[in-house]
Amino acid sequence: LYSNSSYEQWIKKEIKVRECCVFIKKTDGQLEPICYCGNVRSAHVEGIQIVSNNENEKWEKAAHTTLTECNAVGKINFLDEDTTVQPEYLRIASDYGDSANILRMERLLREFWCLNPPGLLISVIGGNKSFSVSGDICQTFQHGLMNAVKSTNGWIITSGQDEGVTKIVGDIVGRSTMTSKIYTIGVARWGRTWNNEMLLKKNQRYHERLVDYSSSDPKDETFSLEPNHSHFFLVDDGTTDDSGVEIKFRLELEFLITKIYEKDGVRLPMITIMLEGGYQSVEMALNSLRTGQPLVIIKGSGRAADIICYACEVAVMREDYEEGRFVQKHIIPEDAKKDLQDMLEACFSARKNGTQKVKDSLKMLLEIASYKKSITIYKIDGSNPLDFAILSSLMKSIGENAAKMRQMRLAITWGHEKVAKELIFEKKDYRFKTEELNSLLFFSIIKGRVGFIKLLLDNGADLKNFLTAPQLTKLYNVMPKNSAASRLLMRYDRAISLRDVGELLQRIMEGTYHSILTHERYNQDMADDDRFDNPYDLMVIYASLIDAPDMARFFWESSRTPIASALIAYKVFLFLDKMEGKWARIDEEMTERLEAAAENFEKLACDMMTMCYHSYEKQDWVQILVVPLKEWGGLNLFDLATIIEAKNFIAHVAYQSYLTDIWMGQLKPTTNTFKMLCCLIPPFPALLNYNQLPMTKQDIARQLLRGGGQDISHRRKKLDGDVEFQPSTSTPDEDSKLNMRDLTMKEKLYFFYTSPIIKFFLNVSSYLVFLFLYAYGLLVNNEAMYIDKATTRLEWQDIYSLVFVLSTVPVEITQIRNTRTKNTWKKIQDHFSDTYNIMDTVAVCMFSVAFVFKACTTANEVASSVDVLNNFGIYNADRLLSSLFFAFYCFRFVQMFEINAQIGPKVFMLKRMAVDLFFFLFLLMVFLTSYGVSSQALLYPYREESASIAFFELIQRSYLNVFGEIDLESFGVHLTKGHCSVQATGHECNQDHVITTKVGMVNYYVAFVLLSVYLLFVNVMLINLLIAIFSNTYENVEQKSGIIYKMQRAQMILEFRERPPLPNPFSLLFFAIELAKYIYKKYIRKCDYEKDLQKYMMSMPNRHSSAAYRSSLMEAECRSQYIQNTRSNGFFTKSTSNPTPDNKTEGIHQNQYNDLLIKISRVEVQLANLLDRIPAAGKPANRERRSVSTWISHSPKAILAHLSPKSLQTLERSQAENVVESWKCAVPKHTLCLQSPYPGTKVDRMSLKKEQIDWSENVNDYDPPKHESTDIPKLDPSNPFGIKFNQIDDEGVNRNSYSGNYGFLGTYPRNPVGRTGLSGRGNLPRWGPNHVAGVVMLRWKKEPAASTHMVIGTKPVVEVLLIRTTGSENLIFPQGFVAKSQTAATTQEEAVLEQCFNITSLTPNLQSTAKKQVKAVLKTSHEVYKGYLDDQINTDNAWLEISVSMVTVDDCAFSINFKEGAGIQEVTWVLVNHPISRLQSNLQSILSKALSQQNAYNPYSTITDDS
Repeated sequence: LYSNSSYEQWIKKEIKVRECCVFIKKTDGQLEPICYCGNVRSAHVEGIQIVSNNENEKWEKAAHTTLTECNAVGKINFLDEDTTVQPEYLRIASDYGDSANILRMERLLREFWCLNPPGLLISVIGGNKSFSVSGDICQTFQHGLMNAVKSTNGWIITSGQDEGVTKIVGDIVGRSTMTSKIYTIGVARWGRTWNNEMLLKKNQRYHERLVDYSSSDPKDETFSLEPNHSHFFLVDDGTTDDSGVEIKFRLELEFLITKIYEKDGVRLPMITIMLEGGYQSVEMALNSLRTGQPLVIIKGSGRAADIICYACEVAVMREDYEEGRFVQKHIIPEDAKKDLQDMLEACFSARKNGTQKVKDSLKMLLEIASYKKSITIYKIDGSNPLDFAILSSLMKSIGENAAKMRQMRLAITWGHEKVAKELIFEKKDYRFKTEELNSLLFFSIIKGRVGFIKLLLDNGADLKNFLTAPQLTKLYNVMPKNSAASRLLMRYDRAISLRDVGELLQRIMEGTYHSILTHERYNQDMADDDRFDNPYDLMVIYASLIDAPDMARFFWESSRTPIASALIAYKVFLFLDKMEGKWARIDEEMTERLEAAAENFEKLACDMMTMCYHSYEKQDWVQILVVPLKEWGGLNLFDLATIIEAKNFIAHVAYQSYLTDIWMGQLKPTTNTFKMLCCLIPPFPALLNYNQLPMTKQDIARQLLRGGGQDISHRRKKLDGDVEFQPSTSTPDEDSKLNMRDLTMKEKLYFFYTSPIIKFFLNVSSYLVFLFLYAYGLLVNNEAMYIDKATTRLEWQDIYSLVFVLSTVPVEITQIRNTRTKNTWKKIQDHFSDTYNIMDTVAVCMFSVAFVFKACTTANEVASSVDVLNNFGIYNADRLLSSLFFAFYCFRFVQMFEINAQIGPKVFMLKRMAVDLFFFLFLLMVFLTSYGVSSQALLYPYREESASIAFFELIQRSYLNVFGEIDLESFGVHLTKGHCSVQATGHECNQDHVITTKVGMVNYYVAFVLLSVYLLFVNVMLINLLIAIFSNTYENVEQKSGIIYKMQRAQMILEFRERPPLPNPFSLLFFAIELAKYIYKKYIRKCDYEKDLQKYMMSMPNRHSSAAYRSSLMEAECRSQYIQNTRSNGFFTKSTSNPTPDNKTEGIHQNQYNDLLIKISRVEVQLANLLDRIPAAGKPANRERRSVSTWISHSPKAILAHLSPKSLQTLERSQAENVVESWKCAVPKHTLCLQSPYPGTKVDRMSLKKEQIDWSENVNDYDPPKHESTDIPKLDPSNPFGIKFNQIDDEGVNRNSYSGNYGFLGTYPRNPVGRTGLSGRGNLPRWGPNHVAGVVMLRWKKEPAASTHMVIGTKPVVEVLLIRTTGSENLIFPQGFVAKSQTAATTQEEAVLEQCFNITSLTPNLQSTAKKQVKAVLKTSHEVYKGYLDDQINTDNAWLEISVSMVTVDDCAFSINFKEGAGIQEVTWVLVNHPISRLQSNLQSILSKALSQQNAYNPYSTITDDS
C-alpha cells in the first residue's frame, strides 16, 4: 500500500485542475456577483484580475482559465446515506484524460487506488433527471448487469450522479452480496456537483483523506454523487455550464483503461449498455460505436433507447460505390427518416435548444444505423437474460476464425456455454486444434465451468490426452487460494508438487493407501506425455479438494471406479469440513455445503451399490466389493468403506450381506446357532454343513504336479499353455460346479474354529468363566486356611486370571499391528481411540499391580496384622484394585452385546448419555457448591474438624438432598432447643457451641429458604433439563439405530475376524505357534517341493486384472442406469442438460442409448466370465477370445448407423474396441412384427432369416406383400410423396422418430429397426412413425389384515392399472394415439379420462373433478420409456413408437370410481406378484423398467435383461 506522503507528492506534481483566473461579472447573485464561468467571486483563485461589465473584454475559457494544483482528493464520508462505502474521489482537469497521460492514469489505478485488474469494462449510459422506466425492466437490467460483473470481475463506469440509470446501478451494487469489491467508477462534472465546496481541502492536509459530504436536496442544474460507487473522477474545465466535457473525458478514460489492462496484445473487452436516455446518451452511444465497442440497447426502456432501436430495425443494407470500390452499409430509408424526426421532436423539442438537438440527433442516428452489426437490441421477454445478450454482442464484435480462442475464453469467463455452442460449435466453421482444446479445457477447469468442460469433451477434447503429469501439477498450483486444500498444500515456500498432493491424500485416508501421485515418475523429470490411466478418477479428487462438488460429480460420471471415487470424494469433503472447524473459520454456509457434498457422494456410492446389488447375482456384486483396485493403492471397496467409516455404505445391504459371509466363514448361512454351540468340541464340527471351495491356483498346481501317469514335462506344458485347449461343452452353471470342491476333515475343523462367529462364542464363554472365577476369588476369603503358614496368598484361580489377562496383551498388539495405517504412532492413536481398548489397558495395569501386591504378602502376614481393616495397607490396596479391575472387566463385557440388533443401539445410547451427563455435572456442581457452602456456614458456624471433612459433608448433604435426604425434623428441634454446632461424635457438646434459639431461628430460616430455592432449581429445573437432554439423545440415536447397529456389527465382526481361533487364555498357545512358524519361514530354507510349487503358481495367469475388468464393466452399467434414472426423475446435476430436439437428429434417443450401453456392458461381462472359465493362459486363451468374438453377430455396421459421433465419444476407447462386435445384441426387439398372419387378415409376411432383417444386408429377392386395411381410417394419402418426414410437418403432425432420422424406400419411409416382411401401412393410420402415449399407473399393495405393505423378499409389491379393449383378451396400459399438434402428456391425460372414467358419461361437476384429479396425478409422472414398440401391426413403412410415463398413486388419489369407456371391456388393478400372463408381451419390458425404477418387486427381471 502507498503512503499518504507519496500520494500527496504525486497528486501535487501530476494532477491539475482548471480554475477561472479572470473574473468578469455576468450578473449579480444573491450574495455575490457571478462570473461568466458560473462561479461567484469568492470561489476564484486569489490574485485574479477584476474586470467590470463596461469593459470590452469577452470571457473565453482558453484565455481566462488556468491549470492549478489539485485541491479536491481523498475519500468521501456520506453524511446523509446509510452506507459503509467511502469512495475515493479526485478532481481533475478535463484535458488530463488524453492518451498522452496513460502512464499517469495507470499509476493512479494500479499503485494508489490498488484496483484489481478487470475482466470486462461495462459503460452504462442512459437517462438521468427525466428517467422513467418500469420496475420490471429495471430489475431485469440490474440482474443481468450483476451477472455480467460477477462472471468477469468487471468494472462499471457511469455518470456518477445520484439519479436516473446511475442510481439504478448504484442500488444493485449496494445490495450486492459479492465477497469481492465491485469497482464502480463515476465520471461526473465538478462544476455541477452539489456541495462540491465540501470536497475541497482548503484547510486540510492531504493525509486527512476522509471528508464529510452532504448529498441532500440538490438545487436545479446540480446533482449529488451516488453513494454506492467506489471511485469518482470529478472532471473540471473551469466552468459550471453543461458543455459535456465529462463525456469526452469519460471516452478517453475508457480507452485508457482498455489499454492499461490489455493482455497478450489484446485490449480489455468493453461494452456499452444503454437504458432509456436523452440527447447525451445518443452522443455517447455514437462515440462508443466509433471506437469499435459493441452496444447493447434495452428495447422498451423508452426515449432515446427506443428511437435507436427503431432506427436499427428500419435500416437496410445498401451497396454504395466509395473510393473506387463497392461498400455495403446500413442506411435508413427516406420514409423512415420522417418517422424518426417525429419521434425525436416528441422527445427533445420541449427542451433547451430542442430544435438543434433534434437536427443533431437525427444526423447521429443516421450514422448509428451504419453500425447496425455492432448493435444488439435486447428485448425483455424472458427468453434469455441480459448477460446472455451482452456476451453474444461481445463475441460478435471480436471477429472471425482468428479470434475463436478469444471468443471461447470470454464465453468460459462468463459461464454461458449456450452462447459458445450456438456461435462457435454449431456453425462448424472452425476446427479447434488439440492444443487449443486442451488450453480451453484447462481454462474451464480452473474457472469451474462444468458446462464448458462437457461441451469441450463432446466436441473433440480428450481428457486422457489433456491430463498429463505437468498439467495436473499446474492445475493444483493455480487452484483457489482461499480453499482448504490450498492451505493444506502450501506449507512450504515452493510450488505444489504431485507428491504433496499424494501425501495429502494419504493423510486424508489416514495413511491407509499409497497414492500413485507419490511415484517418482510423476515428480522428477516429468515428461509432457506422462499421462494417467485413470484421468477421471484423478479429476474427481482434484474437484473435491478445491470444493467443487458439481465438477466432481461430472467427472464421476465417467470414472473408471465410480463407487470407489464417490467414497473417496465423500472422505475428502468430510476432511475439508473437519479442517475448516479446526481452523475456527466459522462459515455456516461453507460447512453446510461441504456436509451436503459429502452426503451426496456417499449417497451416490450407496445408490450405485444398490443398482449392482439388484442387477447382478451375488458372486458378481461381491466381486465388486472385494476386487483390489490398483487406482486406490490395491484397496477394495469393502476395505475402503471400512477405513473411511462411510456409515450409510457400511449399513448397505450388500456390505452387510458380505459381512454375514465373513461372520459365518465357510459355514452355511442357514446353520442353526444351537447346532454350532453343541458342536464346539471336536470332532463334532465335521457334522455341520459347509460351503464348497473354489479350485485355487495351488489346487490346480498340485493336481498337475501329482497327476496320475503323466510325466512332469507334460504337466509343465499344460501349465505353460502349449497343450491344445478343448472348449468345455457344459453350461456355465455346470462349469462353476466342476470348479468347486468339498472340504476335507482338516479343512472343516480349520474353517469352523477360524470363523468369527465361533471365535465370538468361544471368547464369550471364556470371558464368563474368567469373571466367575475372579468373582469367586474376591468374595470367598480363603486366608484362614493358611493361618500360621508362611505361604503365598495366590491360589489357582489367581494364576488362571493372570494368564487370561496376560493373553490379552498379544491380542491388543496384534490389533495395533493389523491397523492399515502405516505410521506406528498413528496405529497406536487409532487403537486407543476406542473406549474398550482404553478400558482393557487400564484393567491390565490395575490387575498387574494388584497381583504384585497379593504375591508380595503371605497369609500369615495378613492374619497377624493388628488392625488390617482400619489401616490402609498392601492388603487393602490389593482388594481395592482387584475390585475396580473386576468392575472394569464387567463393563468391558458390554461390548459383546453390540452384536445384538436390539441391545446394540442401546449400548451406543448409554455412551452418548454418559457424555451428556459428564457436561451436565459441571452445571450441577455450581448449584451443589453454592448451596452446600452457604448452608454449612449458617448451620454449623463452629467447626473443630478438618477442612476436608467439612467439605466432604457439605457436598454429601447437598448431593443427598437431590435424592430426597432432607431431614426436616431436625430443623424444628434445633429451632426450639438449639443444637450442637460442632457435631463432635463421641464428645460432649460444650455450652459455648450451642446456638441459641434466637440466633438459630434466623440462620435456620435463611438455610430453609436456600434449601427451598436449591431444590426448586435442581430437582425441578436441572433434573428435567437432564431428562430433556436424554430424551433428545434417545430420539437422535433411535432414528439412526439401524445404521448404528450395523456399524457396531461391522466393527465387531472385523475385530473377531482378526482374533486368534483360540480364546483367552489359550490364545497364548496360538501366538507361540505363529512365532515358531515365523522363525521357520524366516530362517529355515524351504523344501524343493515348495519351491517347485511356488514356481508353477507364479507361472499361472493372474485373475485379478480380469476380475477388475469385469467389476469395472458392471459398475459402468449400473452407473449408466443410475444416470438415466436420475435424469428422468429430475435429480441430475446442473452440468448435464437434457437432449434438445436438435440432438435427436444426430443420434438415437438418450434413453435408448443408455439401454444400449447397459446391454453392451452385460455382453462384455458374459464374455469375460466365459473367458475366465478357460483354465489355461497364453495362446489358447487368445485363440479362444478370437473364436468367442465370432459367436456374436457379424454385422456391427447396422448398430453404428444408429449411434452419433457424439454418442461414440462418450465411450472409452478401450471399451469401444472390445464391445463393437456385440452392439448388435442391443438393438430393440424386432420379433412380433415378423409373425404371420398379419392381425385380422390372412396375409402372410415374407419369411426372413435372422441375418436378413438388417437393412444393411443385401437381400436381392426381397419383395414383401403389401397390405393396407380398409377398416382403419387413414390419416395420410395413399402415396406418401410430398409428406415432410423427419420433422413436424405443416399440419402439426410429428413425423420425427424417437430413434433418430430414418431412411426411405423410394418415397416410402423405412422401418428404422429392420425388415418386417410386409410393406404398406397395414392397420396403422399414418406412414412412418405412429406415436402412442401411455401411462403406467402403480399403487402399493397393502396386506389385507394390516396397514403395512405386502412384501416379497425385501421388495414391496405393487398393483398396476390395466385395461382390456373389446374383442381382445390381452391387458394393456391406458394409452392412445398422439394426434396432430398434441403432446404425449395431453394424450396420456385424455386416455385415462376416456378409457378409465368414461368422461363423457359423467355429469359436468364430476367431469371437472375427474379432470382435476387426473391432471394432479399425472403432473408427478416421469418418463420411463420412449422409443420403438415391437408390435404385430408394424410394417416396413409404418410402425409404432411409444412414450410411456410412470406415476405412483395412493388409495385416495381418485374420488370417482373407474368406469369403462367406449371400446373398453375392463378397467382393473392387477397385482404384480408374478408375471401377468394376460399382459401384452411387448409391454412387459416397459412394466419391468417401471418396477425397477420404483424399487418394487419385479417378476420380470429376466425380461429386462433380454429386452
